[in-house]
Amino acid sequence: MNLRTLDLNLLPVLEAIHTERSLTRASESLHITQPAVSNALARLRTHFEDPLFVREGRGVKPTAMAEALMPAVRDALDRLRAGLEPRSAFAPERSTRVFNIAARDASAYMLAPHLARRLEAEAPGVRIAWSQAQRAAISTELASGRLDLAIDVPDLRGGDMQRRDLFTTPYVCLVAQDHPLARQTVTLERFVALRHIAVSSRREGRSLVEEVARAAGYRITPVLRMPHHLPALEVVRTTQLALFAPAPLAREAGLAVLDLPFAVPSLASVLYWRRENSEDPALNWLRGVLVDLSDTFLADAAPIPSAAQLA
Repeated sequence: MNLRTLDLNLLPVLEAIHTERSLTRASESLHITQPAVSNALARLRTHFEDPLFVREGRGVKPTAMAEALMPAVRDALDRLRAGLEPRSAFAPERSTRVFNIAARDASAYMLAPHLARRLEAEAPGVRIAWSQAQRAAISTELASGRLDLAIDVPDLRGGDMQRRDLFTTPYVCLVAQDHPLARQTVTLERFVALRHIAVSSRREGRSLVEEVARAAGYRITPVLRMPHHLPALEVVRTTQLALFAPAPLAREAGLAVLDLPFAVPSLASVLYWRRENSEDPALNWLRGVLVDLSDTFLADAAPIPSAAQLA
């Protein structure tokens, strides 16, 4: 596309209409008149040779062309806003910056609700884009600017990364409430004999539960391998399978926690960012918020009682 033929001032209008699904609400969010929005949309339609938005009820819905355009449009506008954010100061209550954070599903599960409530109160215009990146690519993603922060295991490599410990998560073994071992103390042999679900973002290689068994001199062959914990919890709820999972996921899962015959390893979560961004006021603010949340609600979290303790 030849950008010389496109008025880039039209892109925020395209974004606003796509977000609001209404020309009236788009005009209100942009603080311009509705005729100005209609005129901008007409110019966009001419340029892309597509209606972009069609009427649906009292609003509009995007065409396939508009949906295809939006990822690139949003990415370009987000980068421009971030680049124009004054470096000398950061006012979260006025910012509209988008922060890209990579985290494992369990870390996002623990942090995202608390962070969302904090942003509602302190920075309602700030947006967070959560994703899950391959560990080997995190350093590159941070260096390229595609990621602002990453939360992962302690031993990630990358000389250009700064890091800060966030929290340590104990692991437990979960089974359905009607599982035959749900009210018993489990021996190591019985634990190994369970039908396990392995959770790993990697397609190959040993999962944590396999590593635990291997360290004790045993071998576990999981019957199911999944990339995320949350769907695995639902599988456990309706089957006789067992899941080795971060303890915070067990608090509201409604599953039985087995008493284990060995010390359960804990997994440390570390916050990473690009060394070059260490003085970015906006990222310093967000890092401080994440550290504060980790130090408070995770430190105060109640321990998970086992099914035997509850019986």
